[in-house]
Amino acid sequence: MLFAPAFNILGWSLVLLSGLMALPILFALAASQSFIAFSFLMSAIITLFLGGGLVFANRTGATSLGRRETFFTATLIWVILPLFAGLPFYLSDAIPSATNAYFEAISGFTTNGASIITDLDAQSHSILLWRSMIQWIGGFAIIVFVSILATAFNVPGNNPLTQAIAKSTRRRMSRRVRYAVTSILKIYALLTAICIVALWVAGMPAFESICYAFSTISTGGFTVSNNAGTAFGSRAVEIVLIIFMIAGAVNFSLHWSFFNGDRQSYFKDPEYRYLLLAVVFGSLAVFLLMMTSTDMSIPDTIRYAIFNTVSAITTTGYNLPLVSNTGQYYWPIGALFLILFLISVGGSTGSTAGGIKLMRVLILLKLSGTEIKKLSFPSGVFPLSWGGRRISREQIMSAWSFFVIYCLALVVVTLLLAFNGLDFQSAFSLAITNLANAGSAAQPLITDVEVGTENFISYADLPNASKWILCITMLIGRLEFFAILSLLNPALWRR
Repeated sequence: MLFAPAFNILGWSLVLLSGLMALPILFALAASQSFIAFSFLMSAIITLFLGGGLVFANRTGATSLGRRETFFTATLIWVILPLFAGLPFYLSDAIPSATNAYFEAISGFTTNGASIITDLDAQSHSILLWRSMIQWIGGFAIIVFVSILATAFNVPGNNPLTQAIAKSTRRRMSRRVRYAVTSILKIYALLTAICIVALWVAGMPAFESICYAFSTISTGGFTVSNNAGTAFGSRAVEIVLIIFMIAGAVNFSLHWSFFNGDRQSYFKDPEYRYLLLAVVFGSLAVFLLMMTSTDMSIPDTIRYAIFNTVSAITTTGYNLPLVSNTGQYYWPIGALFLILFLISVGGSTGSTAGGIKLMRVLILLKLSGTEIKKLSFPSGVFPLSWGGRRISREQIMSAWSFFVIYCLALVVVTLLLAFNGLDFQSAFSLAITNLANAGSAAQPLITDVEVGTENFISYADLPNASKWILCITMLIGRLEFFAILSLLNPALWRR
């Protein structure tokens, strides 16, 4: 194991994080909030000092990363960066608890969206902007990491890194990787800029447009208001959010191909087609369940069904809360389970979305169909294919292993939360949404059973032990298990 390159990358990541704190500082100074500006400044200095120290102490000629160094580096970054990203929350007293500040930061960096802040309207623009920026950074980081992970575990299909690396064959590998990451960042930033402009044109204020664009492209789900559902009351705004939630949940290699001249790239990819089918049929199913169980009008039912379905399948976690004529929140039980199922499935590989991912689910469905055929034709040979390419046994085993570990983790997290005093509905909902990195979707789905009403609890009400359990859940869900589990293998640490 080569530790120097890993700590060098961690150091540069901290340096970059400190530089990004300049924007919230400017917002705080513009609003004459000197204490908040000072909090961000101190956080930036601490982060820059430690990051620069790591870079200086780990200067080395060996900068290439093998598989184990990659897993170690990714785990380091997703554990350590939230510590420093949470400093402004803690130092500014926006979140006075260290545990809560770390929870908020890791929720943002994993694009989970679970928030510890109960009164968003009381927060300064600097704090709200920083939360959205953390999600935006985490969304880009996960595209790069999952692309590397897909290559390491031989996942079928294209990923953005290999697409972009192949484009620059005349460069050395290190420069080709740098070119690939830069290319992805340009596309990620371009989509974000288009989303900002579209939201602003649709009627959303400029500041909110920036924050929601950051949260939407990253499929993170942080909001800037206590009444986010009301803020989405504009049909034009909701349409823009739907479009860019889907854009964030699409494999970024398809965006890369489109912007590099392949205008048919999207519909050539089977996962993209299945994503659209999941949105259509999921919306139709939720619509029918709401029509039979609620008293909403047909236009509102269509609107709520489509928005909440897209938010679920992309694991963004935005919610238009369902309200009955009595003024109470109301989720039909069938729609509740369908939403949770869509959250678990998630979006495409190589995207910012969480969940199991559509490709894995479809590979397992293909495998199930093959096993059913073998019942009638035991000697038959039924090769599996994806996008015109044959799926290897290793790829099938990778998808199957991930699914088994995912289900096992869901059971373990549910039990751990239940042992901390949560009822089964709350424990299960929190486990399934946070493992899929759609934590913001949990709050409208959980009720306080002791009171016997539809009063929603918040993450701030959870005991600290449950918060740390959920922090670990977010991390393993975001890094897709294998990166962390591989670090527990003693053989990985041997040279």
